[in-house]
Amino acid sequence: MVTKALQKVPFFKGLTQREIKQVLAIAGVKRYRAGEMVFAKQDLGDNFFIVNSGRIKIFTTVGAGKKKTFAFLKKGDFFGEMSLLGGKVRSASAQAADDSELLVISKKNFKRLILENADFTLKLLHTLVERLNKSNMEVESMLFHNILGRLAEAILDLSKDKHTKPLKMAIDQSELAQYLGTTRVPVCRAINTLKRSGVIDYRRGELVVLNQARLRSIAGNAQ
Repeated sequence: MVTKALQKVPFFKGLTQREIKQVLAIAGVKRYRAGEMVFAKQDLGDNFFIVNSGRIKIFTTVGAGKKKTFAFLKKGDFFGEMSLLGGKVRSASAQAADDSELLVISKKNFKRLILENADFTLKLLHTLVERLNKSNMEVESMLFHNILGRLAEAILDLSKDKHTKPLKMAIDQSELAQYLGTTRVPVCRAINTLKRSGVIDYRRGELVVLNQARLRSIAGNAQ
């Protein structure tokens, strides 16, 4: 099972069979229940993680208990690399959003992978650059976009891997507020505005995108 999982992870695809066997020898498997913490912000980092199944929420706490969600990671995504690359402590918290299974590589073996496998290192850097660009876009959005535009962006981002027609996803208003780094009240108002405009429907924790083109326009991403 671990072999198949590693072969499907994009940044392992450039490795030879021999290199994949070396990775298998150093990767363990750990399972987490929904709601269980993988690690907390400021913990010492000693492992690198790859999502084999389930969903992992990456978040931080801002101010008096307010949370900001950075991402929901799915099968094939990785996390926990920053503290292993010189950060020393975790810069954010990781929690299982669903029952999840993770591949775990120790700090020592992670550094060996970086030093000995150029393809792995290049793909790792490519993903880190993508995440940095996404963070920069979020900062720009928080500075220049109103809550309606930010909510539209968040819905598009969170639903980009959904393939239903119309697009559907299960998410509550508190999770959306954390993703935007704000409180539930303005998010509730923005959701109601989008509902009245016929752009989305939202009932009992299920959000349905009714007009994707209009949603992109509100987000400032009209194509």
